[in-house]
Amino acid sequence: MRSLLVALPIAGLTVGVLAADLPRQEPSPAVAVPLFTWSGAYSGLFAGAGGFENRTSPVCIGADGQSGGLACPIRSPSSRQAGDFIAGSEIGYDHQVTPESGFIVGAAADYQFTPIRSYSIQTGDFRQSGVPGAFFPEGIYHAGQRLDWLATARAKVGYAFDRVFLYATGGVALGDVRIDTNTTANAGLNFERVNRPDFDGRKGNLRIGYVAGGGVEYAISPHLSAKGEILYYDLGDASVISRDASGRFPRLAVGSRAEMSGVLGRVGLNYRFNNDGLPFIGPITDVARALADPAAYVPPVAQVWDFEIGTRYLYSSGSVRKSLYRPIDQTMISRLTYRDFDAHSGETFARLEHNPTGLFAKGFLGSGFVTSGGRLNDEDFPPIRGNIYSNTISKIRTGDIALAAVDAGYSVLRDETYKLGAFLGYQYYAERANGNGCVQIATNPSICPREVPNSILGLTQDNHWHALRVGLAGEARYDRFKVSLEGAYLPVAALAAYDRHWLRPEINAQPEHGNGNGYFLEGVISYDLTPVLSVGVGARYWQMSVGRQNGTARFPDLTEPAKFSSGRYGAFAQISYRFTDPDLGPLVAP
Repeated sequence: MRSLLVALPIAGLTVGVLAADLPRQEPSPAVAVPLFTWSGAYSGLFAGAGGFENRTSPVCIGADGQSGGLACPIRSPSSRQAGDFIAGSEIGYDHQVTPESGFIVGAAADYQFTPIRSYSIQTGDFRQSGVPGAFFPEGIYHAGQRLDWLATARAKVGYAFDRVFLYATGGVALGDVRIDTNTTANAGLNFERVNRPDFDGRKGNLRIGYVAGGGVEYAISPHLSAKGEILYYDLGDASVISRDASGRFPRLAVGSRAEMSGVLGRVGLNYRFNNDGLPFIGPITDVARALADPAAYVPPVAQVWDFEIGTRYLYSSGSVRKSLYRPIDQTMISRLTYRDFDAHSGETFARLEHNPTGLFAKGFLGSGFVTSGGRLNDEDFPPIRGNIYSNTISKIRTGDIALAAVDAGYSVLRDETYKLGAFLGYQYYAERANGNGCVQIATNPSICPREVPNSILGLTQDNHWHALRVGLAGEARYDRFKVSLEGAYLPVAALAAYDRHWLRPEINAQPEHGNGNGYFLEGVISYDLTPVLSVGVGARYWQMSVGRQNGTARFPDLTEPAKFSSGRYGAFAQISYRFTDPDLGPLVAP
């Protein structure tokens, strides 16, 4: 080896000496190396964490018509932090004023689902303003809000140090905010409604505010960049106020005011189109060409970086089961089963792979809506509720789901026709099912003694699961066909849920928590229309559960052990596009 190191420079020197005796040639003109630029359109995906401070304060119009006036229940303001997983997509355009390094101006717009919610509870005897000795006995006051989604349109300005871009950003924010509040009194063991006030208010609307923040972005290649950013948003405040449904206090209007502001922390991956034209012209022309003039198939050439992105339509069906137990003897006292509620959803998925090392990152995010047709069974067992077994049926008419996963892994085995890798990641699943109406099919005379019509919302189960994923992902290719399989064990699956009994304000909202485990399975068969464009079909199943030793349901006056399970299966169709990065060149074996 040492002789080779010596021989190479000697050989170079010899060639130089011999060349001196040859006729002199004019040097070839230098080829200009294109400078890196941030200018151009881009789009990408991101995920992270978001939160808001649930600041609520009581409001009331008294019997004398004054704010906080005569007979108003005296309650206290509250503030508590709320946070959850967020994910979304972004499009934008940057213009670099000077090449290589210099000022950059741009604009961006994004949308993210933000299933963040928080509800506070106060209990006690609520004194009535201006009425000595009068109070709401064993009062219960709930106040909270949720942010379902948030969109922003922002300007950007910053400075680039070659491939590192530091920027500040700000603009307009638009969010879907819902406020729920109720003020009532404890109904007692058998939930009597006699002489009990019932102020129950709800309001959801679109709110406009502002957003500001900053971030840093690094160009992995001329087309791929990774970013991290922090944004602060403020959507202002709103009030919800309602009259007494019991009719006992007809001159009072009681409710809450809630403020909505918080912080988003996001990391993402962008594909930068630079000056290559409109972003989606390439995929569209590839589809048209493949259909109009099919050509002989050429297998895709491995690049240093491979980036694939696609979209799916998923039709799925799921179920949720929950059982509550008496703390003193662990006997089951209640069981709710949400079954066969189907959902339509859309997903975006992506995979980034560094072929020389076998390292990869992948993920997907999607959301959808629940269709009408599922059924809810709500069972209560003696000795509660009159010491008679109860079984009511409600119809699941609406709801929504959201699912996301982010993984990083390493392909242990890889060849031109197969890959097998291990990964570690995070999975998020949110589901909300609304049960309408109520029909008693057992013999309990106190629970739904008369049929409640399906137009009335009675129960909602709102589950958020956060899970750790450990799994294997493999694929095998034959000509244009590729089979991909994935399996993951979820050793940690944390549940944060709310049970909403809309006709029982004293326990609405009821927080539930637990820690369990689960698993996730998926298979896809895809077909390459071209080396960069493919279509496919697949199936998926996942299950998560919490044992009663690790689950709880909190009522205003006690906490009960609880067991939870949630599962969903479905089939999907997909289309994907593989972006190659010619600036880095094809992968060459050493």
